[in-house]
Amino acid sequence: SSCVTPLRFAEAAPYAGPKETDLRETSYPIPEHYHGKWRVRVLKVRRPPAGVEARHEINEYNVRVYLWSPDYEKVFTNNDNADLVATDTCKNTVYVVAKRTACETPEQFGIDIATHFMTEYPFLSKCKIELDEKPWGRAIVNGEEHDHSFVLGGTEHKRASVEIGRDSLGKLLRPTVISSIVGMTILKTTQSGFTGYLQDKYTLLPETEERCLATELCADWTFMKSDPPPDYAAVRKAVREQLKLGIFGPARGGVYSASLQATIYDAGCLVLDAAPHVKDLQIFTPNLHYLPASFLDRLGEKFEDDIFYPIDSPSGTICCKVVRKNV
Repeated sequence: SSCVTPLRFAEAAPYAGPKETDLRETSYPIPEHYHGKWRVRVLKVRRPPAGVEARHEINEYNVRVYLWSPDYEKVFTNNDNADLVATDTCKNTVYVVAKRTACETPEQFGIDIATHFMTEYPFLSKCKIELDEKPWGRAIVNGEEHDHSFVLGGTEHKRASVEIGRDSLGKLLRPTVISSIVGMTILKTTQSGFTGYLQDKYTLLPETEERCLATELCADWTFMKSDPPPDYAAVRKAVREQLKLGIFGPARGGVYSASLQATIYDAGCLVLDAAPHVKDLQIFTPNLHYLPASFLDRLGEKFEDDIFYPIDSPSGTICCKVVRKNV
């Protein structure tokens, strides 16, 4: 038996004093308000039927829920919580929808969660779901893909934002979906230069036709209206492949980049050509600078476009949005 006597704490008495709820003397309008739940993390494991030897499939998401209702203004202004969907309920709903659906893409999982909220609670005017997917990849053991083991990848991951509202009759509107690639870190060691830019008394940057080009790319795209909806996974794959082609060029020889601006515009046009479901594409590319170690000559060595030192600040920021004509 234990020799340690458990500690016992007296139960605290509830506060018995006055409960003043409003200190304000004037009430002002609140034109915008919402509530929800952030950082709801969920792992979905899709297992084969009992007795079947097959691979497990997984998706892990970090979910953010946002809810809107004109009825909820009174929660802020009148201390009235009637019909308020508690943030804990938002969390629980994510797990229920994960149980009931496949969760194979962040886009479809977001649509399923938002549809559940809007169907279950008719007093909601709008729901938005944001999801980040962890980049799990299947483990390779002795050159063979493992049935049920996974390794976490790098910084690049999938993101989606889904928003569903209502029309004037209360009918659910078509989901608005934004897909994203986040943190796609890329590097070219040649076929990049930067010349012909404005030179004035503040300019110190030397022109070059040989440099490293690197960035941590983020891309967001929206979708054309279509019935049935697009294959979100296939569209994402096409977007990623065309971004790589536009930036890197063919595997043998590549393509020259006269500027990061020109390169991401070219890549964006390739995406719209190859992915007809994509309505527009925004590409954000902060520079990751790899500067030539030109000081090697003072150390008895020669710089031959082979030794560079990385810096991440300050960083140039470049953004481009490409849209279809007449849309």
